[in-house]
Amino acid sequence: MQEVFLFFDDSGVLHKNAPNRFFIYAGLIFVGKDAKENAKRRYCGVVKRIKSNKNLEGELKASLLKPSDKYDLYRVLKDEQSMGLTVDISKVHQSILKEKNSIHRFKDYALKRLVKAKMEELIAKGLLDANEDVRINICVDEQATATNGYYNFRDSVYEELKNGIINYNYETFHQPIFFGNVEISVSYCDSKHNYLVQASDILANRLWTSFKINQPSMRNIPNHLCLKLP
Repeated sequence: MQEVFLFFDDSGVLHKNAPNRFFIYAGLIFVGKDAKENAKRRYCGVVKRIKSNKNLEGELKASLLKPSDKYDLYRVLKDEQSMGLTVDISKVHQSILKEKNSIHRFKDYALKRLVKAKMEELIAKGLLDANEDVRINICVDEQATATNGYYNFRDSVYEELKNGIINYNYETFHQPIFFGNVEISVSYCDSKHNYLVQASDILANRLWTSFKINQPSMRNIPNHLCLKLP
């Protein structure tokens, strides 16, 4: 069975009074346990070196690091398969932003879009086989999970990838992308215990900064998929 591991974190605040107009999801994806463990070892090695050189303790959060240290952490995994989604908060309907549960629901929708788009890309590149069974493991930095939608995040991802989705508003059907058995697990992780969620924090911060300082070149990342909403 194919096994895929995805790790996500966000940057910015999805709120009508957010100080910056952009909210970012970003993540890394690995096909196979060996690829995931290899990336984890390499990232952990850089973390230990920075901590030792700077006499730091605890998690290395992007928001607290110097640019040079953030770049070292970004660079070690920059060639891995990755993805990012940017939400322009100024274009999001106010009805979504005025209610906490609606914001959570929109976040789930955005993350589902990102997962599906990257999976489609990996299938197109021949890195995944749409006809083989697949186990998908998604790890997201801890966050509230309540929504005012019918499906929870895990179920909605499964429906989208395995069964396809009907959009009644536009009378369209979005085809499934996997045709074998699909297993999905979703966990919400404390980033201080997960190096690859920490690496996703570094990537999310890089994307957020690129919009804040209007530096598109920071988003020229190998093997990276960029989406924008709405």
